[in-house]
Order: sequence, then C-alpha cells, then structure tokens
Amino acid sequence: MKATDLLKEHHQEVEELFERMSQADNDEIGALRDELVATLVSHSAIEEEIFYPESREALGASPLIPTSYEEHALVEFMLQKLLSTEPGDETFHARLDVLKELVQHHVEEEEKELFPQVESAMGAERLEELGSRLAMRFGQVRESDVEALLARNVAKSMPAAGRRARTAKPSARKAAAKRPPAKRAPGKRASTQRAEPARGTRAQKGRRTAATGRKKTAPTSPTPPAKAGRAATPRKASRPAKTSRTGRKGGRTSSASAR
Repeated sequence: MKATDLLKEHHQEVEELFERMSQADNDEIGALRDELVATLVSHSAIEEEIFYPESREALGASPLIPTSYEEHALVEFMLQKLLSTEPGDETFHARLDVLKELVQHHVEEEEKELFPQVESAMGAERLEELGSRLAMRFGQVRESDVEALLARNVAKSMPAAGRRARTAKPSARKAAAKRPPAKRAPGKRASTQRAEPARGTRAQKGRRTAATGRKKTAPTSPTPPAKAGRAATPRKASRPAKTSRTGRKGGRTSSASAR
C-alpha cells in the first residue's frame, strides 16, 4: 500500500472514533478515548519519524512540513488534557470538540495539499516501499506505552514556555534595581535630614570665622563723602618745616646777644 493511502486510512479511523464518542455513554467512552489516543499518537509518530523527513527530501523546503509538526504538538497537548479529564466531567466534551477541530483541520491540509505534492514528487515504487515502513512502525508504536510517549512528546514540544517562566522573575528584579528610587513626599523627617547638614555647615563656618577673626585688623572708618556741589579734591600732604643750620646758628646767636 502506498504511504499516502495508509495515512488516509488512519485519518478515516480517527474520524469514526470521534463519531462514536459523540454518541457513547460514560461507560464506553473511556475505552474509545484510549483507542483514540493510541491511534493518534502512533499516527503522529510514524509521520514525524519517517514520512515528514522523506517528504522534505522529495519536496525540498516546504512550509507545509513545519506547519504539520506544530499542528501535531497542539493535537498531542489536547490529547493529554483529554486523558486527564473524567468522561463525566462537564469539560470532557468541550475538550473533545476542540481536539476534533484541530485534527480535522490537520487532516484536510495534509490530504488536499501535502499528499498530492508528495505523490507527484515520489514515484509509485518509492511510495509503496515507504508505506511498508510506515505500517511496520505503526504496529510497533501501538504495542508500546503510548501514554508515556505522549507525555514525553508534550514535554519536548513546549520547553520554551518553561524557560521563559523561569527567567521572567530575575529579569524583573534586575529591571527594578535599575529604576531610580521613588521621590518621597516632603515631611518632617525629610526636612530634618536636610536641615542637619546646614546647621553643621554654619557651625563650621562660625568656628573658622572665630579662629581667623583674631588675626584680622580693625577696619578703618570710611572717608566721609564730599559735600554736594563741590568736587572732591585730593589734599596735598604737608611737608615738614625745614630748619637750616643757619637758622639754628642764628637762633643761638640771637639768644647769646640777648644775654
């Protein structure tokens, strides 16, 4: 059987399981859910391990293949949520409907876009050989612990969200440390703290003034201003009277004659 025909059969089986689950009661819906999980997980495994790598080699770079990987991750995430919900819970059928919509969209995209391109790029012989490999691997996965494989796939597909959550708090602390401190409203405590350095400064200035004041000379009285109407003229300095030696002798002579 060709690889694309095998995958289409799996799609049909999954669609039938969704239909049966929508009409089943709580007693049988649990068994149908387990079968749905086993089929979808095994189908996704053989596509990711074998079919998508072979398709990429045949088609080259194609946006359909990365999109398919991402859609598988969403489907498996909803499968795990469905497994953790009891069939009688009110959210069970809501999660089942979301899962069904995701699967139907993925199936439609593969069957209408990806499969025709792969069939054109690969010959019939290669598709037959690929189909045999897919069928063998599908049986192996179905026999393994499918729920454990599902849990590993979900944890592997969403590690980035956990890293962002762990690094968010340190980043927030660093950002808070870089912010300037908030301004305090003026109050008694703030004014007191500001006033203390001022008092200390005045005290220091007073001490310096007191220390240096002893060395300062007394200030001279200012010169009185000149009277209005008269120009102030500088006074000439008076010269001391000269006494000649003749005068002194004359003085002595006069006093002698007087005697």
